[in-house]
Amino acid sequence: MTVARRLLASLAGLAIVVITAVLVLAWHQGYRIWVVHTGSMIPTLQPGEAIVDQPVRARPYRGEIITFRYASGPDQVVTHRVYRESGGTIRTKGDANPTEDPWTLRASQVVGIPTAIIPDGGYIVVYLSQPAGAASVVTFTIMITLLWGLCFPSRPADADREPERRTHRRTGPRPARPLVSPAAGPGRRAGGRAAGPGHRSPRPAVR
Repeated sequence: MTVARRLLASLAGLAIVVITAVLVLAWHQGYRIWVVHTGSMIPTLQPGEAIVDQPVRARPYRGEIITFRYASGPDQVVTHRVYRESGGTIRTKGDANPTEDPWTLRASQVVGIPTAIIPDGGYIVVYLSQPAGAASVVTFTIMITLLWGLCFPSRPADADREPERRTHRRTGPRPARPLVSPAAGPGRRAGGRAAGPGHRSPRPAVR
């Protein structure tokens, strides 16, 4: 069980490192994630979806979906389709809107081109962007770690070793051997031979 726990911990740590490295590298390359809040691009984009934008590498063309800032500020970002483009200016329009947008854009205001759509991913992004959401993820991770330790407690390092065999030696004084065997009856020696007539029994060694 100890080996399995170490293997799972190593795989989990490796997965976290790889995911973090990929996200940092993608962010450094100019990729961004945005959340669709309204239905102005239905049916192409649904509210609650998340879109992944890649950096702008060419001038937007008519019919392309772009993400742009129509005004200064971190929240003034819209993803619409290019309705017409002429003279260095861009006009946009939502697929579900009957008329084009009121603003006129320049190419410098375009911040990305959608390259992937994550269904319902916007809810996760919004949840994790809030302090309560990030704190709940940390709490859940700690809870899972504690439950794993309770269900699969670690064994001591020397628990898997084979116990050493010990020879128990008697430390007290040895009992004295009887001079006469208990099985020897009257008139018999300790060696079991019968004593002849007139044979005198030897004196005991100790009086």
